[in-house]
Amino acid sequence: MIDPLVCTYEALATAIVKVHGNDFPVLDGDPDPTMFKKRLPAAHIVQVSGTVEKALMREYEPHGLINNGDGTYTVGTESCRFDYLIQVSFYGAKPGIAQRLSTAFMAYVEVDNELTIPGDKWGESMQIFLEAPPIPPRGEPDLYQCDATYRCRGKLITEERVQSIDVSKLKFKIE
Repeated sequence: MIDPLVCTYEALATAIVKVHGNDFPVLDGDPDPTMFKKRLPAAHIVQVSGTVEKALMREYEPHGLINNGDGTYTVGTESCRFDYLIQVSFYGAKPGIAQRLSTAFMAYVEVDNELTIPGDKWGESMQIFLEAPPIPPRGEPDLYQCDATYRCRGKLITEERVQSIDVSKLKFKIE
């Protein structure tokens, strides 16, 4: 089981790098503000708030089944659905650079409103929606930032390793 906030940060970071290039720095947490001046342009991801909804009976319906190849199986069930507000800030040496970086990412996200979760063996994706549009760039000479807030939603899948499966008791969703 992977922390849903970590999955959210990784999905956002992967998307930012896809839009702006492999060498584009993406920071999280509370980095030293001088770090941004050294690594412009850059992005910063921070959680604003979050909620969770218990699965309520969905935890009894398998989300997926993986044959481990050694006589055991991994059963994935949905434990909860998470909903985070995440602020994504882009930094540039000039106001126009910060705004262009933010707008390019926003345009990429708004095409499908879904991001894949890197390394997720269940094939889950995270829904992402612009919650608050980018505000005008602000800052000081040689360091400007442009912030936008995104709503990120996904499922937390709990895994259980079992010896056998009683197929008669499984209820798979048909897509």
